Amino acid sequence: MEEVAKIIESRKEVLFYYSPYNYIRSFDKEKQLELCVFEPILSGIKNDDYIQVSIDGYDHFFLLSHLQWDSNYFKVDINRLDFVLYDHSNMLILQKAIKEFLLKVLTKENVYLFINIPSEDIDLIQALGANGFRLIETRLNYFRDDLSTYNIERYKVRAAEEKDIPNLMRVASEMRNDYDRFHADKFFSSVVADKYIATYIEQCIKGFTDVTLVPAEENLPPDSFVTSKYMKDEWPVLGINISKFVLSAVSAKTNKGWYRKLISEMTYHLRDQGAECIIMNTQSTNRAVIHSLVSLGCRYGSTMHVFSINS
Repeated sequence: MEEVAKIIESRKEVLFYYSPYNYIRSFDKEKQLELCVFEPILSGIKNDDYIQVSIDGYDHFFLLSHLQWDSNYFKVDINRLDFVLYDHSNMLILQKAIKEFLLKVLTKENVYLFINIPSEDIDLIQALGANGFRLIETRLNYFRDDLSTYNIERYKVRAAEEKDIPNLMRVASEMRNDYDRFHADKFFSSVVADKYIATYIEQCIKGFTDVTLVPAEENLPPDSFVTSKYMKDEWPVLGINISKFVLSAVSAKTNKGWYRKLISEMTYHLRDQGAECIIMNTQSTNRAVIHSLVSLGCRYGSTMHVFSINS
């Protein structure tokens, strides 16, 4: 633990950007580091959720999370690489450490590994690329933390119900985003990725998220949705009321223009729930969504990259 604590301290300036809230200036930086970086790392070390690799006298700690639901769904051993800890600046040593780590992890067929990594961790990005990791998504984070001043035209929406699930699964599947990490990663077929996104919205309505909104205009089919997590359980710990947009899709045929309307109404809804700040992300390629977010007063927060590799 003491050795890990020293490594964390040496890399904390970069590790800070692994906090999902690093761009929210009203959220104290030291508190973010403690809650979103130090505590998860030390918990992973305590629970043996890591692989240690020593190269030329330098220790490296690779912290992993096994994703059971995803593994069951895809029938693949899916793991997320959460953090890579080391205390040096030698690229060759880092590359060797990653190579040794992969030899230990990718020991059988159908093992899939991915990492969400901030742009600021450039050395690790280059070392991963040198070891065969492939870039599958570049994700932009946006936020709005002045909800008290939000004042946009209102639209008629309602909460989705279980009876909406078949239709919204269809919408989610048909409105394919070729640049999300499942569709962009050639490890997954387009058919499998479509089914996964459809299943995801089904699970959102069944309780994975707190609310899903759809249009409620007369003579308009509810062929679009946005879903969000309140995250109320985390508010007392974080000290700031943050809510998160999770998934959205809009039929270009029947609900054109409703992305902006749904995002706006969800903003009102989350504010009414007590949220002080909302966060959301989209792919860097999704110019229409970015334009809508900016038009609603959302600001750019940070950039993350998603890399993957498999056996």
